[in-house]
Amino acid sequence: MRAATETQQRGTRRRELTYSFGPFRLVPRRQLLLLEGRPVKLGGRAFELLQVLVQRCGDLVSKNELMAAAWPGTFLHDSNLKVNMWSLRRSLGDTQIEPVYIATVARRGYKFIADVQISIGEVEDHLPHPDPLSLSNPPLLRGIVGREADIVEIADLLADNRHVTLAGTGGIGKTTVAVAVAQAFAPRCRDGVCFVDLATISDPTLFGAALLTALGVRGNTDNDLAAALDYLRPRQMLLILDNCEHVLPAATIFAGKFMTDTSPSRLLATSREPLGTATEHIVRLGSLASPKSGLALTVDQAVRFPAVQLFVRRAAEWSDYQFAGDDCEDVASICHALDGLPLAIELAAAQIGKFTPRELVALLDRKLGFRAPDTESAPPRHETLMATIDWSFRLLPQNEARLFCLLSVFSEAFDAEDAVFVAEAAGIAPVDVVTGLGSLVAKSLLSAQARGASLRYRLLDSTRRYAAERRLADPACGQALRRHAECVLALFEQSEEEWNWREPTDWTQRYLGRIADLRAALSWAFGEAGDAHLGIRLTVAAITLWSETSILSEAQARLNDALALAKTVACDDLSKAKLACALGWSLFYARNMSNENEVAWLDAIAFARRAGSIDYQQRALVGFAFYLLQIGQLPRAITHLEEATALADRERDLTATSEADRALAWARAFAGQLSKSRPVLDRLAATYSLAEGRSRKNANEVYRFITVRFNLPFVAWMQGQADYAARLAQDAVDAADRSGHWVSQSNALGLAALPVAFETGNLDALESYTMRLRRNLERERISRWVPVERYFSACLRDLRGDPRAVEYIRAAIEELIESRFLMRIGSYLAVLARAYLRQGRIAEAREAITRAIGHQECQGERWCRSELQRVDAAVLLHSGEPLRAEKRLQQALAEARAIGAATFELRIATDLAAHWIGTGRRVKAVRLLAPIYEGFAEGFETPDLVAASRLLERVPPRASGCGHHRQPNPVHARDA
Repeated sequence: MRAATETQQRGTRRRELTYSFGPFRLVPRRQLLLLEGRPVKLGGRAFELLQVLVQRCGDLVSKNELMAAAWPGTFLHDSNLKVNMWSLRRSLGDTQIEPVYIATVARRGYKFIADVQISIGEVEDHLPHPDPLSLSNPPLLRGIVGREADIVEIADLLADNRHVTLAGTGGIGKTTVAVAVAQAFAPRCRDGVCFVDLATISDPTLFGAALLTALGVRGNTDNDLAAALDYLRPRQMLLILDNCEHVLPAATIFAGKFMTDTSPSRLLATSREPLGTATEHIVRLGSLASPKSGLALTVDQAVRFPAVQLFVRRAAEWSDYQFAGDDCEDVASICHALDGLPLAIELAAAQIGKFTPRELVALLDRKLGFRAPDTESAPPRHETLMATIDWSFRLLPQNEARLFCLLSVFSEAFDAEDAVFVAEAAGIAPVDVVTGLGSLVAKSLLSAQARGASLRYRLLDSTRRYAAERRLADPACGQALRRHAECVLALFEQSEEEWNWREPTDWTQRYLGRIADLRAALSWAFGEAGDAHLGIRLTVAAITLWSETSILSEAQARLNDALALAKTVACDDLSKAKLACALGWSLFYARNMSNENEVAWLDAIAFARRAGSIDYQQRALVGFAFYLLQIGQLPRAITHLEEATALADRERDLTATSEADRALAWARAFAGQLSKSRPVLDRLAATYSLAEGRSRKNANEVYRFITVRFNLPFVAWMQGQADYAARLAQDAVDAADRSGHWVSQSNALGLAALPVAFETGNLDALESYTMRLRRNLERERISRWVPVERYFSACLRDLRGDPRAVEYIRAAIEELIESRFLMRIGSYLAVLARAYLRQGRIAEAREAITRAIGHQECQGERWCRSELQRVDAAVLLHSGEPLRAEKRLQQALAEARAIGAATFELRIATDLAAHWIGTGRRVKAVRLLAPIYEGFAEGFETPDLVAASRLLERVPPRASGCGHHRQPNPVHARDA
């Protein structure tokens, strides 16, 4: 569960040939384009085109020359050149009618027109990696035409209204306007803009999952909508829900809850119909203004109309079209006939080059039967759009039309390789697919954008719906959904292999971007017309993604269904073991430790044994043992861990073996076997280091570095090394912070940093760690840590003198018990008992410590037995039973010594010595406490050592009959 970004070290600088223009620097040898020092994402083909144009600045570069540079030795349709040139222009921000960098020379080629400076300059060897693309970011705009007033108005409305919906027919430009509004409104959003593309899901039940994925909320949430609202509540951000109409009930429910919640955030929705909440502010988006037919317009007059301006711009992009006066009336007629619908206008403009504007007018009238839209019989705008898409479709060659239909299986952006894979089922050759993609982009039926070294393609919502209908009617496309699922399976099986070597951030960015297609493929595979075996394989292949990104709630549902099905069909045992292990871990982080978790782990163990997999037997045994530790069944946990370590092949460096060793050492520490636990944890701590590299191997090294350091501090603190324990815990927290291991950091905080800070009395650290855990729970909501955070926050308030804090401590403990998160519950109850004693509530303190001892004995957690006995003695002393209290303290002292818990030994000796001094036995008190105190080499600023030191100072050396006891050296204490 590692989704991380690491700091890239700055490297040496070398002198490189560099071309500079505007704010850009082009470094050919590095295949690098910089914008004000930051790398620009540019497709590999687009980079080759830019390099040729810049190097021949001011010269006309023919289409053939550019094709030869970008596709050497390959013949392709020139539509591919136009697609990549368009991508390049957008990367340069050069999308206006009058270009700044690249000018088109009609029917001949292109020319780089900006001034270029050539120099030999210093460029760093290791430039910072660009920030990973967030899936929640709005898409890039192609350029806004005629919506300036709408954008200003809607941005102003958002300032005064928390929920605004842009309503309008398909193709009217709702998404484009919403994204432009987001750009304008962004300065008012302290926490940014989140874009949720609901067109990527077809099942309304996935609304919550899509919302959380876009927000970046991970973990195992009990309720997706509630988790989203929790995340938004403290934030000031703009949330865009795009394309709500097909999941309208789910969107409406969320919007209603959002508006009743307290949050400074804003909601901007786009939908063909309003969401229907009481507080929704609706803006109905109209079409682009176009001239009425019959007007005699000049070119300058015509392009003042946004519809005409859009037509001219798109036609120029794809067909080198130059608007002339003879075309004014025809272009105006086209825009008027298309009712000013932006998408319909773009589709018509894409045909310029094949048809003249006058021929287009005739075609529209003959093929579509358009009449002036201001007549009574005018078609609704949606019908106008669908008719225009249908007209564009019917103009396509057969292979291209079939490819267009096949592409509707993709829910999100896809690569050319994906399209080739799916199209193969319909007999379309790879070269026809690549050529067809470029042609469909040129005809505005498909969009394209650069990602890394390649282009990614995507159908708009309206065109996808039309293409899907056509696909269902074409027998040649009958295997498209199966082929899509096989494509997704191949992709995620590849992801499993790449996980071992690909840089973690790059891996996550690459495969999380395909989660919409994963969801669609799984829905088909487990549907009536699907393939259960393929669905099971796909679920297994997706485990790495769900684990790496901590998308646990969604994973749990998918794994549950797949495992249940795998038990009823012919499925290999190793696949079932993988499913059961993954299900066990997804349930492990849930709020309640249910019996379902135990069933999953026992299934995993049985399947792994039948499969003969030592690796998965160890994984399952370790996972089950961690579950048993959480629910307070320590002896059973140790039994399974001893079995896991006995399976180990010590000649191989198996992760599962290392985890088994660590888990057994951890469990033995809870059982009070500190002498067996400590050497193993020390060995593991010395084995793993903080690797500096960005490889998966280095990331795994860091992960193991973190995990052993949220086990070892617990043992080191008990053995009297408070400062060392605090440093180890801090190292784990910091390492997780640097690598983005939020789940691991939550584990380090809950298991080490918070307990050590609390027990050592470091209130500043306790406050800092509770704040960090709260922040983590917003990013990755691991439900089991919620009551733990509440417990330590309440303890902090108690230690700072809040008399009401004791009730919050009690409530957090009850919540932990209710959810069966029983590890350490005895020590938590002992803290509650001490808090009650400070308030003089003796009866409640007695009840709390009695419950604590009951849990400790039932669970076998011997580590804290002496501490519970000490607190029990304090209750007895406050109850007026000094003799019983003294006997209880002596029992506690013997127990602490038996397990080697020096810290508990010091606490108990301090309490017993204080009692003896109070009853006139000063010599005996000093003889007990002084040697124990002098055995400590660090931690002199902790409350335990401060209390012991002050008690010894109260007893004059002569009165005690002893020599001077050693005084701590403050400098030595700080350095220890």
